[in-house]
Amino acid sequence: MKGLMPLAAVLLGAVVLGGCQDNSAESEKLRNDLTAQQKRFDEANDRWASERDIMRADIADLKKQLGTLPGEDGKPGTPVADRIKQLEGRLGEVENAPNDELAAKVDALGKKIDGVEEKAVEAARAEVAKAGSGEVDPEALAAALAKQQAENAPTKNLAQALDRLSVSQGEKEQIKQAIIDSKQQILETLEVPTEDGRVLAEELIDTMIKIQNGDAKQSDATAIFLELASKKVPGDINGRTYMEAINDIKARNKEDIGRILSPADQKKLTAAHEDWTDFEVGDGDPFGALYMERLQKYQQEHPSKQD
Repeated sequence: MKGLMPLAAVLLGAVVLGGCQDNSAESEKLRNDLTAQQKRFDEANDRWASERDIMRADIADLKKQLGTLPGEDGKPGTPVADRIKQLEGRLGEVENAPNDELAAKVDALGKKIDGVEEKAVEAARAEVAKAGSGEVDPEALAAALAKQQAENAPTKNLAQALDRLSVSQGEKEQIKQAIIDSKQQILETLEVPTEDGRVLAEELIDTMIKIQNGDAKQSDATAIFLELASKKVPGDINGRTYMEAINDIKARNKEDIGRILSPADQKKLTAAHEDWTDFEVGDGDPFGALYMERLQKYQQEHPSKQD
């Protein structure tokens, strides 16, 4: 079954990824935001410092002068004292108004990062306390924190994701079957021949096998996905494209599984992987048989490519 997993990732990854992330990922994102805000903050301060120095130099130069500055087009000039007063006022504005908005953002992001990390540590502390230890051992706390982060890390392995939920074994089987059923519906949709007789399910798998063996490029698979988004499914009563029909299957899958899971467990499953129909289910994956069939065909046609 080598190669099936990346295939499934391509075939079923049409929904935009996102959603909840684990504490470690959120903390990293916030750190990146903080770095960007700090950079803008520093650049703004540099600009203000430069402008301040220029105006101070102008003031010093003007103070050396007497009388009135030359006017333009024969108009009366501005008295030096008035010009100095104008520049000193502007200088005060620059010195007293370092970018408060950016500074506030930097401070808020820093506090938010601290909050995310504190939550992770508190969860780890709870894990240590649950184990019955008295004082918190730093090594035990670190181990518990690592465990907490691992349990919330993204994964496409359905069994791993389900172990994080507060569900019974029977409910786990229901969820797995719902995903298998949805995968089967997606496959059947892709197997509906196009108006010119092409079977896009076979073309997609053939293309992925060729990519894995260096006989095609990722752009070849992308071209097929563009067709999925534009070609109508022949005979579909709703006139949907292949991709629209697949996305409807994905939506129904979330509704069906959502009736089994609590809101908290739904968030956990989404944190593991956004597209529930894209979970790796192991034995029983409807794409497995077709993949092996197309792989065998490819190997027969390319005997030199076999391991």
